[in-house]
Amino acid sequence: MKRTFNSREKRLLIICLSTIFLVGNFMAVREFLGRRKELATKLDDMKRQETSNRLILQDGPRMEKLSAWLDKSMPYTNSAGKAQGQLLDDLRNSALDMGLKTENENPLESLELSHHNEVSVSLRVRGAQEVVIGWLLTLQSPEKFTAIKSVELELDTRSREKTPQAQCNITVARWFNPQPPPGYQEPTPAPAPAPAAVPAENSNPLELTTPLDGIPLAPS
Repeated sequence: MKRTFNSREKRLLIICLSTIFLVGNFMAVREFLGRRKELATKLDDMKRQETSNRLILQDGPRMEKLSAWLDKSMPYTNSAGKAQGQLLDDLRNSALDMGLKTENENPLESLELSHHNEVSVSLRVRGAQEVVIGWLLTLQSPEKFTAIKSVELELDTRSREKTPQAQCNITVARWFNPQPPPGYQEPTPAPAPAPAAVPAENSNPLELTTPLDGIPLAPS
């Protein structure tokens, strides 16, 4: 015999079916919104990449010219230690020429990067504030391939000078071409000087190397 649902059971059935429907729709909407957000993010990334590619294509001739200038102008060194010492000497001499004092001079680790090799040094410079700032302005230029990596400038409160004094902790790098220029030849090291000849000792102390008048070369 077929059984019919009473009103209470019908309400419960409707509530269950409605709950299943709502939960299913909620999960479907959440999945849809998640995929939509992911696709929107990918679309934004592709648009930015497209813009970047267009700029690169438009800027291609300038970049080629810049790359050719770098290959031609960027110096090359076969000795990172020698280049590092030269950089430190240049910084020290330029500071001394302007009446500044240098201290805490430290060579840092040399780096071999994808587009250039780098040597760097750190040091502290003391002196009149205006002179220190002027010295900092002379360091960077494209032709020198020298760059300031970090700088800390502060007033020297312990100084008793009438003019404001400053101290500057600075790290400076110099860049070099990783490839030698065309036709480059490694310098040949100078040969070591030959050791001086040591005269042989006379076995006979009375033997003379030069005859004297009336005296034989050796006793008879």
